[in-house]
Amino acid sequence: MNNRLIGTLLIFFVVVGVGFATPSHASTKIATDADGAEPVKTAEAASAVKSDGGTATGKASLTPAAKRWQSKTITYRIASKSSYYKSVWKSAVKKWSRSGVVRLVATSGKADITLSNSNSPMGKYDSPVGITYSSYYSNKSLNGLAVMASAKSYVFTNVVNRYHYTKTERTNVAEHELGHALGLEHNVGKQSVMYYAARDQSVAKPDIKGLQHSYR
Repeated sequence: MNNRLIGTLLIFFVVVGVGFATPSHASTKIATDADGAEPVKTAEAASAVKSDGGTATGKASLTPAAKRWQSKTITYRIASKSSYYKSVWKSAVKKWSRSGVVRLVATSGKADITLSNSNSPMGKYDSPVGITYSSYYSNKSLNGLAVMASAKSYVFTNVVNRYHYTKTERTNVAEHELGHALGLEHNVGKQSVMYYAARDQSVAKPDIKGLQHSYR
C-alpha cells in the first residue's frame, strides 16, 4: 500500500470520527478528530430535525466541550482566497469575540486556527455543510479538557450552494465550525449555534456559557 493511499484512508477514517494518535516526540502524542454540521434543506425543516444519535450530550442550557486551548489568547488566519468568504469568517470571529471569553488574534503567519472554504470531497449531496479538524494532546489536559494543538475549519461551498444558504446562514455555519475550533461540542438544543444541523442559529447564551465554563 503506497503512502498516498494510506494518507487517503487516514483522512476518511478521521471524517467518520476515528482519532489517530501521532507521536511528535517521545513524551507527547497528538490526536486528530473531526466535527461537522449537517445541512438543513429549508428554514422550515430546522424545527423537524431530530437528535443525531446521541452525539450531543448534556443540557440545552450549556454547550458542552471536550477540548480547549492552553491560553485564552488564540491566533487565527483566514486562508480563503474569496473576499466573500473572508467576510463570512470575519463576521463569525467577531461574533465569538463579543463573548469576551477568549481573545481571537489575526495573524498572517502560523496560526492556532485556520479558517477557509472548499468544496466537500464527499460531494454536495451526502456531506455536512462544514467541518472542523482539531488536533489535541492526548496526554495533556486543563480543567478536565484535552488541550488543543491546532484546528482547521471549513465551510463547504458546494453544499451551502446546493441548499441555497444565504450569506447570513453561511456565517452561522462558520460560527458553528469556529465553535468546534474553540473546543465546543454539539448542543442538544435547537437554539444553540452548536446544534448539529446548522442554518438559522447564531451564537447564543448556552454557547457563551459553555465557552465560559471551558475557559474558567
